[in-house]
Amino acid sequence: MKVDLKRRNSKLHWLFYSFLSFIFLFTLVLASGCTSQSKPTDGKLQVVTTIYPVYDLAKVIGGDKADVTMLVAPGVEPHDWEPMVSNLKAIGKAQVFLYNGAGMEPVQKLLTKDVLRQALPVDLSKSVVVRPMEEEEVNLEADDRHTAANHKDNHEAEHVHMDDPHIWLDPLNVEKEVDAVVAAFSKEDPANAAYYAENGRKYKEQLQALNQAYVDWAKTVKDKNLVVTHEAFGYLAAQYGFKQVGIMGIFPDTEPTPDKMARIVSFIKKNHVKAIFSEALVSPKLADAIAKETGVHVYQLNTVEALSKEDMAQGDTYLTLMRQNLKILQEALH
Repeated sequence: MKVDLKRRNSKLHWLFYSFLSFIFLFTLVLASGCTSQSKPTDGKLQVVTTIYPVYDLAKVIGGDKADVTMLVAPGVEPHDWEPMVSNLKAIGKAQVFLYNGAGMEPVQKLLTKDVLRQALPVDLSKSVVVRPMEEEEVNLEADDRHTAANHKDNHEAEHVHMDDPHIWLDPLNVEKEVDAVVAAFSKEDPANAAYYAENGRKYKEQLQALNQAYVDWAKTVKDKNLVVTHEAFGYLAAQYGFKQVGIMGIFPDTEPTPDKMARIVSFIKKNHVKAIFSEALVSPKLADAIAKETGVHVYQLNTVEALSKEDMAQGDTYLTLMRQNLKILQEALH
């Protein structure tokens, strides 16, 4: 009987510890599953975005059904942004990762399997026709054939072919991006698909109204030259029939040569350009120097690629800033 009792106790111990092991493993699997899906206790869709235009769009579509965070801090020049470890961890905890694309972000550091984990990556530039461009988009007029020939020889060696990443500055591009965001959110959170679709529908109506306001204004403008600090407004210019002339290239840290500065001054004088447009995150010293030389006024447009903390605190959005830009353009080019 003693032997039987020992065997029975041993069997009971084995069953007990097996049960505990099963509970432990089940708990780990459950916790792992919750972590990989990144679903918080409030049930909201977890969305991580890069720059402000992407963040704003995600907020509009997600409404109160999504928690949306932005990696590029307010006031930081997006072209200079480099992701930190905390940014990479945030992406790994998301269900959807939205980014602008077209060369704006260092995607080679963001789209690895280890960084994304379970996050669905969405490149918004895939929703639109991306404009290929060169470092200097407009061939400025030269004073004589000799100067023009020298400029052509020198500049062809310096041309850098790239895509223009400022896709959001055409409201019709943002309208196309809406569909991509609605689709991604609906895929990861099908229970709220109708909600995201309705938010998208309403936002498209607002974007169409914004576009029509720009169309109506552009019809009244004779001076179609848009002289800007850096070439961020190519999509806007192309959509509404303007010609963009950049003091710097696509990136705002590209210093122009003295020769280029002289050619811009000549271009402004010969074409009777009325205004130069600077921006908040770029030093106005070059624009001011050209304005002093030509006698034209400098106005400030917003590229909407990065808002300050103050702008965000007072509730500015893509729509409000694009309408503000329109008012400035109306005043400058009347």
